[in-house]
Amino acid sequence: MVRHVSCRPSPAVRRGSCECEPRELRRCVGGAAMVHGWSCKPPVKRRRDAASPAAGAAIRTRVTRENTRSIDNSSAAAPALGFTGTEDREAPRRLVPGSPKSRSPSSGLVGMAAESESCNCDGWAARDPSGVLSPYRFSRRTVQHTDVSLRITHCGVCYADVVWTRNKHNDSVYPLVPGHEIAGVVTEVGSDVDGFKVGDHVAVGTYVNSCRDCENCNSFLENHCSKFVFTFNGVDSDGTVTKGGYSSHIVVHERYCHKIPDGYPLEKAAPLVCAGITVYTPMMRHNMNQPGKSLGVVGLGGLGHMAVKFGKAFGLKVTVFSTSESKRDEAISLLGADNFVISSDEKQMESLKNSMHFIVDTASGNHPFDPYLALLKVGGVMVLVGFPGEIRVQPATLNLGARSLSGSVTGGTKDTQEMINFCAANKIYPDIELIKMDYINEALERLVNRDVRYRFVIDIESSFR
Repeated sequence: MVRHVSCRPSPAVRRGSCECEPRELRRCVGGAAMVHGWSCKPPVKRRRDAASPAAGAAIRTRVTRENTRSIDNSSAAAPALGFTGTEDREAPRRLVPGSPKSRSPSSGLVGMAAESESCNCDGWAARDPSGVLSPYRFSRRTVQHTDVSLRITHCGVCYADVVWTRNKHNDSVYPLVPGHEIAGVVTEVGSDVDGFKVGDHVAVGTYVNSCRDCENCNSFLENHCSKFVFTFNGVDSDGTVTKGGYSSHIVVHERYCHKIPDGYPLEKAAPLVCAGITVYTPMMRHNMNQPGKSLGVVGLGGLGHMAVKFGKAFGLKVTVFSTSESKRDEAISLLGADNFVISSDEKQMESLKNSMHFIVDTASGNHPFDPYLALLKVGGVMVLVGFPGEIRVQPATLNLGARSLSGSVTGGTKDTQEMINFCAANKIYPDIELIKMDYINEALERLVNRDVRYRFVIDIESSFR
């Protein structure tokens, strides 16, 4: 299902001006930023010894709920993204350059510029923690021998976009161009690219780089590589800060592009590379594709509704758990769930004890775990894909039923392509609301208020005509 939302210009939008990013902006090893002018003109050459790519990539930080600590990105794994648009309220912390002590907690960071001769990409960016987005021009890198350049036609809106445009984790790099559910058409390929050609329909998800040489990368688990790079607000191997899919085009190494089969709508493909893969990966890892078995889905947002769709495609008996009675009809009539349970109703929960083979928990708000674990059969598995503030479990709930509680985030490149192919073959489509770019500030507010069924998708192509 596609809902079209009428678009109206945001009052915060400034039009008619070229707002190119700083043409020369470097970050020293200590994390301080140095800005040299704001112009579309080619920069005056300056010394680069204080800001080599190696220096920019070596120092990053992870901000956690309990503390802030510096880590070497060669030895610590970065969390991958997987967010629902309506249920998940928290997000994993992101690796960023510099030291958190070098900035005000509320100010974010000044962004590093992509190096190019001129501004060649249109986008929308947040300039400060207000999170208000407005038109912005910047430069993408030129296509290298292993790169693919694509014209972006659509981009899904994830709660991660709210988190980082509003600097919720005190690590946002401004100007910030969000968006990591990207679909589009290939316009150029590098000389060594043989898996894609001009005109192919492709998708780009939550990360755009990794070391491509570690154990995880060699196992196609790039999302667990310690050097993987987020699609936006990440630090790439050349030291530049990545900019996401709220833009007219993007250049990506071919490994992180995924083919969209002929006939699959591009607007429906975009949410697959975040919401879709985040639930598909653990479902396949834990063999949840066994017809006739039972699946519980906690939360009915962007991730939850995809878990229901996959469950039905796998032939499972699906029960949706929610705190909202208003979602009953949607769960059963629209998504095809077999049962709907109000999770706060102790009598309903008690009646389902020891009845589930699997549970996929997409909720990120704080919630009890023992009541859900008690629903599992002996040897049952519950997978957490959200990020609640804490997890508290009575050991007996796990031990006495030989139950397992597992975590998961997004997926590797091989699983992502497999998931896209599976959706195309089984006609599985996310339910979306299609919007124009100039509606994005209203859409993000609605997302915060859980007023979306089930994913906003921006019609990028028509928005930048």
